[in-house]
Amino acid sequence: MKKNYLLGMALIASLSFNSCTKEIVYVQDGTGVESVADGAQIITLQVENGGDGLATRAGRPLYSAEAKQTIENVKLWICDNDGKVVYVKEISEWNDNKVSTVYTTGGHGRQTTIELTDADKLAAGTYKIYAVGYSNNSDYTLDAVTSVAKEGTFKENMVLPIKDGATNKIGEEIFAGQMGLTVEQGKGFKEPVVLNRQVAGAFAYVKDIPFMEGARYLKLMASAQNESLVLGNFNSFDLTGNGSGNGENVKYVVNGTSGKSDGDYAYVISTIDLNEWFTTIKDEDGDNLIDAGDNWKNPYSSIGEGHPTFQKGSAFGGEFVIPFAHVDGKQTLTLQLTNAGGDVLRSWKVNLGSSDEQLKQTITCWNNSEAKDWSTSLSGESSSTYSLVRNHLYGIGTRMNDEADPEQPGVDPDPDPEDPDDKPESLNNKQELVLKVNDNWEVIHGMELD
Repeated sequence: MKKNYLLGMALIASLSFNSCTKEIVYVQDGTGVESVADGAQIITLQVENGGDGLATRAGRPLYSAEAKQTIENVKLWICDNDGKVVYVKEISEWNDNKVSTVYTTGGHGRQTTIELTDADKLAAGTYKIYAVGYSNNSDYTLDAVTSVAKEGTFKENMVLPIKDGATNKIGEEIFAGQMGLTVEQGKGFKEPVVLNRQVAGAFAYVKDIPFMEGARYLKLMASAQNESLVLGNFNSFDLTGNGSGNGENVKYVVNGTSGKSDGDYAYVISTIDLNEWFTTIKDEDGDNLIDAGDNWKNPYSSIGEGHPTFQKGSAFGGEFVIPFAHVDGKQTLTLQLTNAGGDVLRSWKVNLGSSDEQLKQTITCWNNSEAKDWSTSLSGESSSTYSLVRNHLYGIGTRMNDEADPEQPGVDPDPDPEDPDDKPESLNNKQELVLKVNDNWEVIHGMELD
């Protein structure tokens, strides 16, 4: 997960990345004004690490809940009370050591410092600061981000559709946040800004896969899908602890729009091709499971040094997801075992644990009406019918790092002894799956299989 922090006029903008994380961009929650010598106005832009995934496309792939970042660009705006942009800063090649440096105080990620001088210095008054961290060649249509220039008008609640023709229709990691700022005559200040990850994440990490004639894919399916992301209603709090939750500071927000929900389990979140994980789909020992052992292979080993590792005999698939609201009466997620033609050979319901905190929440959603605002009217979350909310990671099984055992890089571990940080869910004799939500990532949800 990633966090980004902005300190402006001594403004700290921290982009934190959790998740999922894939990965949250944060600006710390300020505790007051800090005096700065000679009224200096300084912005320290910090991008904190978070999140990861599996895919070859724009943005970072999701392999685990590990804190990481791969964004290349950060754009910052300072606006007056009327929304007029009075200062703009664009940073490219963010991960270049000449542009940003590693930091470990209050988090871990990368940071750079910007000082407002001469004509850029802010006059006394109140302002709002916004920042967005995004990838090159993004699958989002970023016109709403890239077109806002100095002297222009900044509009909150930017809507970013997935591009026409993009192969990725699910979502891509992106960070954003805002902070209010008061400038006093002759005084400088240090106030933190937090940008959080704007998407959810979902993965399936499984083992003991049933053998069925013609089995080819494991697909994580959803009852709904959103195709545009809304940047707004940010959580400008400096979350700590990857997936540990921060009590009242955890937010439950669905910031997706342009949704589809016209059928049960109709939308694919991620697909595991079993031919990529097993040399042959067979059951020679007669235990009704796909043979593992020497028949298993890691499809990512060809990447080379630093490739993700997995428990031997397991399979993994995950993606960043534009958040969506639950559909009344519909099972939100299912895991399906299909043949090459898509026929379902077996399926498992994927449920939230009965004690999951999300089940107690009223979800804040983007309102698609003419008002174009946020509402908090969505309730009725249940173990089987639940929303996928912003900056929460929903996982079948437990996977905290890209490398199963970070102390043995490049080594795929044998299943014994079990590692609590790397524990695929067994599909043997299971009817339901349990998901977990992570938090640098705000929360890691553990899901159950039925």
